[in-house]
Amino acid sequence: MIAMIDAAEQAEKPRYPFLRVTTMGEFALACIVASGMERPRYRALSSAELGNRKAALTILKFLLCSPRRRASKAEIIKVLWPGDTHNANHAFDTASSALRRHILYPPGTEGLLSTRRLNGETHFILAAQAWLWVDADALINLARTALRQEQQGNDPLPYLEAAYALDKGEFLEEDPDCLWAQGRRQTIEGTKRRVLYQLVDAYLKHQRTGKAEELLYTFLQNYPEDEDALCRLIRLLADQGRRQEALNVYRYSAEMMREQQKEPGAYTQEIARQLQQGLHLREKSVAYHTLQPQITFTIILIA
Repeated sequence: MIAMIDAAEQAEKPRYPFLRVTTMGEFALACIVASGMERPRYRALSSAELGNRKAALTILKFLLCSPRRRASKAEIIKVLWPGDTHNANHAFDTASSALRRHILYPPGTEGLLSTRRLNGETHFILAAQAWLWVDADALINLARTALRQEQQGNDPLPYLEAAYALDKGEFLEEDPDCLWAQGRRQTIEGTKRRVLYQLVDAYLKHQRTGKAEELLYTFLQNYPEDEDALCRLIRLLADQGRRQEALNVYRYSAEMMREQQKEPGAYTQEIARQLQQGLHLREKSVAYHTLQPQITFTIILIA
């Protein structure tokens, strides 16, 4: 049954998505207003248009975090209205109706939220990416395409740049404590870091050292405690003979960590020690495991 639904969803894709959803940075929705041109025009939905529909938007976010953009009514109620058995059904019906009629019903469509009876339960299903574009899904697709292009011997740089450009901030930054978003958040954040490091490598391969530095500096400005990026930038600066600058970067990040009652890891401290002693930094082996949400970075240092 599900396979039949997926096949139907692939039929007659529109030229452009009817609605665009921004989940990285400030959560926002934009509907298409003109598509008879090379590039379509979209208009952001205002707070007045969305009205007091927080519950409806929460259902939307929940579905965006669910596998294949779908979840059963019972599952949604259990997570979003826990312990409220008396009013939960009414609250859900009101919110889901507002979501379907006022948010996910752009002109020219039959709606971007459908329901199906699957295994005896009512499931709510969001339209696929071709109809309902989501920045986080686009980023993941571009990252996968970049990896595939590289494996085929092609240049992944255009796809990595396009993926990086989508990163406007944390995934669902207004909902940092929602447990139902944590799994998806880990996947997105892991993909963003994989894109960052692959893009740094691609720029270095193209002799664009300045762009690689800019990426790492920008990232560390937002995440000064990220030791993967810190070590990469330190090594990049040291390779150019800019040891004092590299030490300054290390000291700044170390101070930020100490303010959080943390200390740099042993590997990071070893890099700083070698820099201070004027030793040559050389990598014997580099291994990245970037297909998981958590990125593992292993380097063996030899003085």
